[in-house]
Amino acid sequence: MEPLYQAGSILMKVNTLQGQKMVESGLQSGDFSLSQSWSSCLLPPADLDSLQQKVVLVQRELEDFKKEVLKAIGYLEDAFCEMNSILTQQEEQAARVKQRLREEEDRGVVRNKVLTFLLPREKQLREHCQRLEYMLLGRGRDVQTITRNSQAD
Repeated sequence: MEPLYQAGSILMKVNTLQGQKMVESGLQSGDFSLSQSWSSCLLPPADLDSLQQKVVLVQRELEDFKKEVLKAIGYLEDAFCEMNSILTQQEEQAARVKQRLREEEDRGVVRNKVLTFLLPREKQLREHCQRLEYMLLGRGRDVQTITRNSQAD
């Protein structure tokens, strides 16, 4: 397979074997002019001008394409930076929410401990209050009974 070489912005296929033979024969004879076989490879001037215009057009299109690609890359970079910024904000917000949840869980644990301590005390106080009320009401009945008896006398 013949290697491809880039000359300027045009890719060229070079027949290295033919070129090597031409150089060797030129070196031996001292003649560096192109052989007749090479003249058949050259295009007529009109075709050459047309080809050069096409090359110039393709180069312009390539430059326009490069500009569009660079602009698109710029937009993508901006979008990436914005998304990265939003992601950072979301991560910070998530960390704050987790911290609040941990604090709320801690408060919940403390509440449960307080309730565990207070509920039995409340029950004891209710029972004690009922006894006191019973004793007060019991004495009150006794006092009422005594006052009725003394009024009857």
